[in-house]
Amino acid sequence: MKQYEKSALIRFFLLLFSAFMLMFLLIAVLYYFQEYTQLSKELALNAQLEYIECMKLELGDCDVPKAALQPDMSGVYQNIFTVLGLLLLLVIPITLWLSFFSVKPVRKASTMIDNFIANIVHDINTPISTIMLNSRSLIKHTAEPSAKYDRILASGKQLQDMQHDLLALADEKIALERHEVALKAMCEEIIEDFRLTYPKQTFDVTLNDQMVYVNQVDMRRIIQNLISNAVKYNRNSNPIKLYNRVERLILEDQGKGMKHPEKVFDKNYREDYTIQGNGIGLASVMAMLTRNGIEITVSSQIDQGTTIQLDFTHTFTKDHR
Repeated sequence: MKQYEKSALIRFFLLLFSAFMLMFLLIAVLYYFQEYTQLSKELALNAQLEYIECMKLELGDCDVPKAALQPDMSGVYQNIFTVLGLLLLLVIPITLWLSFFSVKPVRKASTMIDNFIANIVHDINTPISTIMLNSRSLIKHTAEPSAKYDRILASGKQLQDMQHDLLALADEKIALERHEVALKAMCEEIIEDFRLTYPKQTFDVTLNDQMVYVNQVDMRRIIQNLISNAVKYNRNSNPIKLYNRVERLILEDQGKGMKHPEKVFDKNYREDYTIQGNGIGLASVMAMLTRNGIEITVSSQIDQGTTIQLDFTHTFTKDHR
């Protein structure tokens, strides 16, 4: 079950359960006051009868103590709590069943959409591969290098990257091949590409040699997406820092920051619609992080910047530590 499906299930369960409990609370309050009124009337009637009998027999002080007019509600409390326990045993499974039943159409629609995306992405794989192969062939057999061919090749590569992101977002069940990846070399290569694309943006890179056991394509797309967002939201070309610690990779920017960093990986979530984007890049990043066993921590402050940490602790097996 996907994260948003779990969220919908939990919300519906809490809503339905709260409705049941609120109804029980109202009934319990009505029952309590009904019993209290009934017992109070009975005590008052008995007290009057005792008073009359006392006056007839002239026994002296016939006043009834006020404490004797207070009804004993212990039996009522016991009944309420007994019914509450039985109701919980009945309501919780019924509420769970109704919640699953209500979320079922959402899950079905979500699965259909994901399958549609996966099928479309697979269908465009052939034309993308054709474009890439023919572009490389043209570049190879052209006497003079052409910038047009380079742009075509770069566009084809961009389409391949988008294809990979969409497949990750669709949560397609694929066999994940993991290998030892030199994180420093990969990051430096990616940073160099960004330097060429954004010549005004400066990068402060301090990386030590580090091997991680992940899917290489996923790892590349994760780093590319995170750096791309850092560049988009950075201000005044402030340096973007990239460095590593033991089993951690840390990315810092001095951008505008985020109000809700906990929501940035939700599908279609965007805080600033003035910046170009489609709201699926970081959602696909989270999907790739999850299937590679990489943990992520995001901290952000408005007008100060954002810090992202990737934790590779759980990506290692005993043979790859």
